[in-house]
Amino acid sequence: MRKLNLGVLIYTYNRVDDAKINMEIIRDIWAKSKLFSDIKIVHTYNGNKSWYPEKYLEDDLVVIKNSGHFQGAAELIDAGMYRFKSKYKNIDYVIVMASDTWNIKPKYIYNIIKQIKEKSLYLATCAWGVHGRNDIKEVGMAVDFFILDLKWANKNKMFPINYKAFYNKFSDLFLYQKGGNVYLEKLLFSKYFKAIYHEFQNNVQFRDYALQKLFLLKDREPVHSHIDSHDFWIRKKYWPKMGLITHHEPQPKKEILKKYKITKGKNIQKLLNNDNLDYFNNIRIYNSNQ
Repeated sequence: MRKLNLGVLIYTYNRVDDAKINMEIIRDIWAKSKLFSDIKIVHTYNGNKSWYPEKYLEDDLVVIKNSGHFQGAAELIDAGMYRFKSKYKNIDYVIVMASDTWNIKPKYIYNIIKQIKEKSLYLATCAWGVHGRNDIKEVGMAVDFFILDLKWANKNKMFPINYKAFYNKFSDLFLYQKGGNVYLEKLLFSKYFKAIYHEFQNNVQFRDYALQKLFLLKDREPVHSHIDSHDFWIRKKYWPKMGLITHHEPQPKKEILKKYKITKGKNIQKLLNNDNLDYFNNIRIYNSNQ
């Protein structure tokens, strides 16, 4: 397989130290792997300007206003995908990552993309499920880490997600039925279905075709280990085979960096050399404002 031009979309609200280390990993470990011809990073951000006042290692920093948790994440993804569409037309695949989602094994990503390309697939993700409830059509897809054929997505109008328009139209129905919310994981997967229909133009068989064009990251399923007594879905945070690290807390990430002797980068060094990690992601400042 020829070397590919890769795009990485990192989206951030308050996890700014996570975002910086994420970029240090990409610029060092991914770049040194020489698996990709070029890597462009678009970083979308909707937090306080003082938390992240200027570009770091990204090619583009796109700053937008914050619209809340689900809508805000959707708008960050939309803004990043628009930047790739309008500016980076030679990109083959885009990896979308939440800022606190790191990957230290670029060979794993390369192998997934190789399979996607060889099989002419469009999207690699996993169901956002739990044991006994892991049908991607029901629970939606992981939005913290997925890989997308950018040219196909642009051609078939998978983006923008337009979370706000969907919420304004249907939120009353969701509240009426079960007091539920509009979940980004389910809405984005529905946008994938809609893009498939745009391409396939068959309202009988398009769903089967959509599933055939999907690469399920089974190494990450199920994402959640169990449902606790408060009906919260408890998510697993580390996937060693994939090199995927998704902890919200800095200490487990620090231990993994030490284990794999990942030391290059001033923010990695800061994490490794500090015993007090209250600085990380403005934890003290952020919590005081809640």
